Amino acid sequence: MVLDTVVYATKFPNEFILEHKIETGLDIVGAWSFTIQDSMMIFSTRNNKGLWKFISLPEQSELGDFLYLGEGPLEFSSTLSVSDNVRFVKSEGVLYSYIYHFENGRLLKLNITESLKAKETIVSVIDDSLPKFLFDFVMLDSGKYFYREISNMETQQLRYLEKHGDISVNPNMAKLNEAALLEGGNFGIMATMTRYNDRHDKIIEMNFGLNYINLYSVNSDLGKTICVESKLDDIRLIESEEDDERIFRFSSVRVYDDFFGVLYVNEKNETYFTSREKYPEILLFDWEGNPLAKLKLQSHISTFDIDFISKELYTFDSRTDEFAKYDIGKILSVIQK
Repeated sequence: MVLDTVVYATKFPNEFILEHKIETGLDIVGAWSFTIQDSMMIFSTRNNKGLWKFISLPEQSELGDFLYLGEGPLEFSSTLSVSDNVRFVKSEGVLYSYIYHFENGRLLKLNITESLKAKETIVSVIDDSLPKFLFDFVMLDSGKYFYREISNMETQQLRYLEKHGDISVNPNMAKLNEAALLEGGNFGIMATMTRYNDRHDKIIEMNFGLNYINLYSVNSDLGKTICVESKLDDIRLIESEEDDERIFRFSSVRVYDDFFGVLYVNEKNETYFTSREKYPEILLFDWEGNPLAKLKLQSHISTFDIDFISKELYTFDSRTDEFAKYDIGKILSVIQK
């Protein structure tokens, strides 16, 4: 599941050890993921009366809980991620989030700025004709979407672009769509987490169980596969292994204006999902796919994000519920030159 150009990022020009962990004191009941947007931390929670919780930065004051679990047309039937199948956009001083509703194929628009002012959820449906149960969905622009769905007897995961109802596949997507499992295989082997950056017009696909990342343009043929080891993982060899022996490679990806980052776990499923033996690393790349820096953690985390105003890296571990942060001002000064 690779593109025509493959590069091997086995060495990074900068390596940093994240030693000085700062406890945030945050204790968000039911939190399982977070993102930083517009001087706020937004948490995915299991609170039926507020699937998203908003906290101000740096004060860490509670701003409100929005989006509800229920059967109504503007409610959700399951917990809701703040990082998957959602895009945040700020326009004329107003922050919005566009959220794909997995179960009914709707795209909803949450007016975050007005919701915070009114202390109530202000959300509307802007598209109710999308396919249901997509494996991945990214809003690229108004009326333009990327999505991925399982196909061909659960042996393939196919990518599409939709623009105002017209379906297309660009050359990079067509190349990735060729990958297939043996019939009856575990389609999770090809599972990816997808992010889009409109400034660079590029998509990042981070593989959970493969040792490479695919980076490609939406509107041109530019694209490359970035392998973080000296040899590409072979899907056929992975299929022949027991699930416990397979490697859990990556668990999170974040995109920023100047670079993107992935959380590199690189541990057997058997240990990662039980005891966890290795500390993960955050690998940072520029938008051409060149390695920028490796951040070595000294504790376990499941995801991360950066507050560029305070120049702090926030981390969260979903198993211990620990939110921590690190001063990365010096690191940013190096990689953003």
